[in-house]
Amino acid sequence: MEQEILINNISKQYGDKKVLNDINLALTNGIYGLIGPNGAGKSTLMSIMTTLIKQTSGNIYYNNQDIEKLKEQYYTKIGMMPQNQKGYDNFTALQFLYYIATLKGMDKKYAKEIIHDLLIQVGLENEKDKKLKAYSGGMLQRLMFIQAIINDSSILVLDEPTAGLDPYERIRLRNLISQIAKNKIIIIATHVMQDIESIAKELILLKDGEIIFKGSSEQIMKTLDGKVFEKYIELKQLKEYEKRYKISRISHFDDQLLIRYIVDEVMPNSLNASMEDVYLYYM
Repeated sequence: MEQEILINNISKQYGDKKVLNDINLALTNGIYGLIGPNGAGKSTLMSIMTTLIKQTSGNIYYNNQDIEKLKEQYYTKIGMMPQNQKGYDNFTALQFLYYIATLKGMDKKYAKEIIHDLLIQVGLENEKDKKLKAYSGGMLQRLMFIQAIINDSSILVLDEPTAGLDPYERIRLRNLISQIAKNKIIIIATHVMQDIESIAKELILLKDGEIIFKGSSEQIMKTLDGKVFEKYIELKQLKEYEKRYKISRISHFDDQLLIRYIVDEVMPNSLNASMEDVYLYYM
């Protein structure tokens, strides 16, 4: 079923500090990457979308209905993966997941089947009886992902889902997200653009509480056409280049440095931009 979330003029203010400033978005089925540095407003926006906190102004609509009026009809559609989850240290993974399934009103028999399958998919089937206080950060991330998707939520909000994962587990989780994405709205907040560039239909760049770009990875990389270059320089020249340009990479070659840098004005003979270049340029 096609879904739509309309975020209409959402702002959030704490005292004199404006954390979000007039955010407008239209989200339909698919994966969205919410990109920005720490303090950009990503977690605040997601907390408002999941009704954990209330906005200062603006409205959010799900399929043309205000979520404040929908209440539980909206809540039950959401799966949330927080960046940090505390308070369950003495639960085993299995106990924790059964507890979450109970909270979500799931049938016991179905919950048992889906929990077993999901533990296998994220590689935790042999760790299910271990207490959470003995889990590594990466294991906790995978467990938090399971609790977000356990009841097949149609809206998934994932806050830094790959934090603490090794490269293999990052790939496995990214592939799993892609597999379950059909007929869902999935918002992934991250500052690691490589994690979502190949799976997100759109990237949303958030800086200082404002959206500065929304579009595909191809579209955003195209905005750097004519602006990315590489050049060999002497070590003594590095400070000069750092003052003039944004440098995304430095490599040593004998007595020289190969720098990759970004200019503000379009120039000929440029290189194709990478997602690292994009992040550095905009953030």
